[in-house]
Amino acid sequence: MSLEILACLMLVLIAVAIIIGIPVAFAMASVAMIFGYFAIGERVLMLFPLQGFGMMTSYAFVAAPLFIFMGALMERSGMADTLYEAFYHLLGRVKGGLALATVAMATIFGACTGIVGAGVVTIGLLALPSMLARGYDKGLATGSIMVGGGLGVTIPPSIMLILYGCAAGVSISKLFVAAILPGVLLGLLYMTYIYVRTRVTPRLGPPVDDRERIRGARLYRLTLVSLVPPMFLILAVLGSLFFGIVSPSEAGAMGVLGAFILVIARGRLTRDVVVGSLTSTMKITAAILLICLAGQLFTGVFISMKGDVVLRNIVAGLELSATGTVLLMLLIVLVLGMVMDWIALIFILAPIYGPIMKTMGIDPLLFGILFCTTLQISNMTPPFAYSVFYLKTIAPPEVTIADMYRGCVPFALVSALCPLLILSYPKIALWLPGLME
Repeated sequence: MSLEILACLMLVLIAVAIIIGIPVAFAMASVAMIFGYFAIGERVLMLFPLQGFGMMTSYAFVAAPLFIFMGALMERSGMADTLYEAFYHLLGRVKGGLALATVAMATIFGACTGIVGAGVVTIGLLALPSMLARGYDKGLATGSIMVGGGLGVTIPPSIMLILYGCAAGVSISKLFVAAILPGVLLGLLYMTYIYVRTRVTPRLGPPVDDRERIRGARLYRLTLVSLVPPMFLILAVLGSLFFGIVSPSEAGAMGVLGAFILVIARGRLTRDVVVGSLTSTMKITAAILLICLAGQLFTGVFISMKGDVVLRNIVAGLELSATGTVLLMLLIVLVLGMVMDWIALIFILAPIYGPIMKTMGIDPLLFGILFCTTLQISNMTPPFAYSVFYLKTIAPPEVTIADMYRGCVPFALVSALCPLLILSYPKIALWLPGLME
């Protein structure tokens, strides 16, 4: 059996292993080791320490735990409470106002956390009881919460963007800046869908009783107190990257410092908050880096077996245009994202896609944003919709998995518009990075 056929078989076995429940890191590492040993001999045994050393000496990977720590601190700061309260009173009188408030909060909160689970659970605890108590449709209520997970990994600073930059060799600073407008666009698409849907069918999202809302000076003060601190943190981190003042790892350190300042200002700095944030950061970082290491090992073996050449030949044989090739690549990302872990997909596909895009003259920065905006849809697509599983852990018994799937599918379809718009109008992603040069 030729090496090329073995390489293709590796991809199939990886998908099967993950679907049957084998942990992602162990699935990728074991398949790579077994196939690599029989295909290229004992040299494969040296790949693991070499890849591990490469990760330990890469400054790009330093940014990941720092931004995770920043997100863990912000999750425990209580900021989400005041954010939701402000948007609750600002938008509550509109049909579907609480769902709109949920997405608006998710957009800002996502820029402070960058982690799927943190956004979904935190927003769900605040918004779901409020919407259910006011007669919101369960599908609309849960769907508007679950999009927070996608926004958390799309809007910078994002762990997905950091890992993609490491895997594809694209500037993380430019990825962060390029993702700002697409992330905001994604939030606006969600809000437009909610507004139109509730205007057509008002019973899905009845407005809040005026007697529950605050107005005037109290509302302005609440809005100011809730919006200024997170916006200051976001602008400090992204602004310093935009103007080239700091590197991504240094921006992560600034984010942690800013998060500590906000936690202290809110009177939430306790031993439990610090220890809890550190513990959460260590668990998430260890899991992510183990998957990254296994992914790099898998990619190294796959490329050494000429698997990337096979895929390039297949794509070239289809004789598609550049746009058609990109759409095919994104479709593969979307389909595999339904059954595979998104971190694994980044380290499997990004190194393979990169050379293909380069030969076709497609901007790697643009393709990186297209890749990540497509991959974030996997958080809401059955059967392995991670946002559904996160939300189910805190949802009341009357909200079923079926309700959540019914709610997330329309939002997943809306999400698909974002990469299509970016592909049609590349300036959405490339305008801000162009100002950095």
